[in-house]
Amino acid sequence: MTANTPARAGRPPAAVTVGACQGCGACLLTCPTHAFTPVPGGLTVRADRCTGCLECLEVCPVDAIRATTLEPGGAR
Repeated sequence: MTANTPARAGRPPAAVTVGACQGCGACLLTCPTHAFTPVPGGLTVRADRCTGCLECLEVCPVDAIRATTLEPGGAR
């Protein structure tokens, strides 16, 4: 992650748990930065767009989205 990404404010991006996403699209409709991208078998989060607001966690009916953590030094 570089200093130019939206999650630069110390808020790590969200992540979708592989296999848990049912593809309902609730996060697609909720995400203010359109960080979710459909992929075969669900969705993925574009870390370069995710601001870490985590509004998606609130709307996911199957709890397939989680907050990632930043390790010391800024690595995920």
